[in-house]
Amino acid sequence: MDSLMGHIVPGTFFAMFAIWWGFCVAAKHFHSRHPSKKTRKPIPYHSSTTYSCSCCSSSIGQIPLESCLKLICVSIGILGEAVTGLKHPYDDTLKRQVWIFGEVNAQHITMFFSFGFAALIEILVHAKYSLPKGIEFTANIFAFGLEGFLFHFHLHGKDDVNVHVHTLLVYNIMFCVLASIWEYNRPNQILATYCRIGATLLQGAWFYAAGFILYFPSNDPYWRWTETHGNILLITVLFIWLGLLVCIFLFLQSAFVWSVLKRRYQGFNHYSVLNEEEEEDGGGDDDDDDVLDKETGTVIKSNNHKLKLLKPKNGNAIINIDNHENDDSDSQIEFEQQQQQQQYSSKI
Repeated sequence: MDSLMGHIVPGTFFAMFAIWWGFCVAAKHFHSRHPSKKTRKPIPYHSSTTYSCSCCSSSIGQIPLESCLKLICVSIGILGEAVTGLKHPYDDTLKRQVWIFGEVNAQHITMFFSFGFAALIEILVHAKYSLPKGIEFTANIFAFGLEGFLFHFHLHGKDDVNVHVHTLLVYNIMFCVLASIWEYNRPNQILATYCRIGATLLQGAWFYAAGFILYFPSNDPYWRWTETHGNILLITVLFIWLGLLVCIFLFLQSAFVWSVLKRRYQGFNHYSVLNEEEEEDGGGDDDDDDVLDKETGTVIKSNNHKLKLLKPKNGNAIINIDNHENDDSDSQIEFEQQQQQQQYSSKI
């Protein structure tokens, strides 16, 4: 990874999956807030480490394509590090050529393997193996934590610019770990999912930036970042601006997905607290439910109130009051109820 391409490849992997997660989470959140006409109450949002492709057929959708793609990307990364790390130089001490393997490449292979292990766990969970609940989240938290641990000890013997660039990367990875832990403990909180997506996208963008800062494809001294205090400050500002751009991108991405889905599913209802209360009251079968006009899409208030049976204190007789239609308010119903109670008591 001590090259421009060595930073672009993992940066592409992180950015690609983060952008994909952003589209899927925005669409999933839209459907959780806008149920179809057939369902009164939508399925609440629940986070996931992988998402199926809605544009694929049902048979292909049953395959964990995202996890399989992660394994392919991890295999490419491990293969690239193995090829570039294995060398056969001449040893002056032994007076012969020896096989050596780069220590940095070994670190990078370990990092790729941890994410490959997490992808394998996701495939096993998708295959309905009897594994502990939430183990796919734990595996991804472990992968991010292992990556941060490796990069923390990746800075020994480096110059100040290299150390600062990788220190900011370690901070970013720590944020990925914290966001993943938050998402694991609050699976219905979409902000936790977006924090994990934003941190992953920022990590991919920073891999690109680190590659061009440390290994710019030009020998011109103008593009070299010297070890000065001003350059350290500029690198920090660049990292912060990348984080801000990531937030803006995710906001625009979510707005774009919602606008497209609103035009595509115009027949979807907007979920509100009113729908939830109707479901809790028994699915909307009571007479005092509000009625949804399917043609206009507006909620019509119903004034049909069904009063409970009344039992007087001095007898077993029951007064049954039928539904009151077209009354002005509940106060009028209560007044009529009191009048009939008084008449009944006077007769007794």
